[in-house]
Amino acid sequence: MCGSSGDRPPPPSANGGGTCPAGSTEQSCPLQKPHLVEVVEVVARSPLGVVVGAGAASGKLATKTTRTDKNGGLFKQFINLDKDIDGADKRHPEYGRAVELRARIEGGGSLAGQTVKFTCTKTDGPDRPTGMTALTGGAAHGFGSAGGDESATASTDAEGWTGTVEFHLSQYAGDSFEISAQLLEGGAPAGAVMKIGKYEVWRKFWYQSTHATTHVIAAPAKSVTAYVGVCADMLAAEEATFTTADAPAHTFYPGWMVKTGGGDADESVIGGHNRDSFYPLFKDKPGEPVKGHLIFCQHQWDPAGVSNLVSTAVTTNPSADIVVDLGAWNAGIVKPALSGSLVSSGKWKKGAAEGALSDDDIQIVKGRAGLNVVKVKLPAGAPDPTAGGVTVEFKLAYGNYYAGESNGKHMLIRENGDDKQLTQVIAHEFGHGFGQTPREGTQPAPLVKHPKQYDNAHGGQGSHCSDAATEVVDATMTSGKRWTGGTCIMFHQVNPSGCTQLFCATCRPYLRLREMTGLS
Repeated sequence: MCGSSGDRPPPPSANGGGTCPAGSTEQSCPLQKPHLVEVVEVVARSPLGVVVGAGAASGKLATKTTRTDKNGGLFKQFINLDKDIDGADKRHPEYGRAVELRARIEGGGSLAGQTVKFTCTKTDGPDRPTGMTALTGGAAHGFGSAGGDESATASTDAEGWTGTVEFHLSQYAGDSFEISAQLLEGGAPAGAVMKIGKYEVWRKFWYQSTHATTHVIAAPAKSVTAYVGVCADMLAAEEATFTTADAPAHTFYPGWMVKTGGGDADESVIGGHNRDSFYPLFKDKPGEPVKGHLIFCQHQWDPAGVSNLVSTAVTTNPSADIVVDLGAWNAGIVKPALSGSLVSSGKWKKGAAEGALSDDDIQIVKGRAGLNVVKVKLPAGAPDPTAGGVTVEFKLAYGNYYAGESNGKHMLIRENGDDKQLTQVIAHEFGHGFGQTPREGTQPAPLVKHPKQYDNAHGGQGSHCSDAATEVVDATMTSGKRWTGGTCIMFHQVNPSGCTQLFCATCRPYLRLREMTGLS
């Protein structure tokens, strides 16, 4: 009973009547209207519970997990990963395109059948090119199981809870979203607006380092920074190592043989002749579905072909230095050859007499003037060259050397202690794995053709970016010209002094729109 009017019950209120609070002296106590009391993020673990971080804890539902990954005041949503990569009982609310929300109301009368409207506020991520149209189709944000709707409504149950509402973030990394909820009365907004968020579009991937036990590898901190610049977290995974005994033949050569001025210690050489042997060292783990395999070597060499014919007179045994024409600046000769025989064809001649040359007759001497310099030591039975008239003719197998390559998830990375080079090569090879720099027709919509993309005809192998580069005449290029001095990570040549160690402004939008669900 409420008030002081004897045993008469209070008259009905405008809101339908009800019971007064204890101690009230009023003639009547109107019931409080239904009103919104909380909006929470939920995760469908068994049973459903609340995700704390972007939203607060609930007074009614248990907390299942807490978000900790943030960019300033924004909560990262890693859209390239599946929520259930660790199983449904460990579902990751911070993975996947969709976040799941519920709202709860309280008040008098029936709580069931009330309507709550959800809306979003979007802040565009950076680096959008001038005139870039809005994202459409599967790349757009929105409510619903497939996204696309700018708002959603949900009905409440007898306890005042709405059903779960899905909101899909866009595919453009750096876009951020704040979700609002408000109760509707008769289809019109009523009462307070409650907000949750802000969520920001990010991606996440891992890298595994594989290297010789004697080869100390620096953490690629600046590569990590380069990907943070496009809202992607690059995380270290468990590494793998190999010894000299573990490695296949022709993996280790003395440093002086593979680098002018190199030392006596054996150094790892990995390339087309042996790289497949290192691929099985990759550790495939379900919780790390997007992972690159960084196979570190001190030198990356690929078997390239056979030199031009050398024909020269020798007057000593062994001969003086012989410069072999390899037809490329990034080429050299090692012994034993990377694969097969070193001597493709070879003989000595004096008058009508001649004999064969073998691998044993080719010498590579410490301190040679260049990686294409050899000596010939004539075999037993050959004439004494000091008497004159002895000619040698031969072709040798040689290799080309590079700073790195990508083959899907497997990447060769040359590491020689130069931090800037390491940054550029690692970030560059991951960039290739994620489809950078896109050729015309392969760019993510709605972006146009990458205006600074170029192919092998202007340098390098593959598709690259010429940002800030200069075009110079180069007869060795099929186009007759070559790009030089580029500053973007996706330039075709290692440029430690000039590279910014970042993706350029032209490249960044293309990476921000890439799915990054795998490496190709």
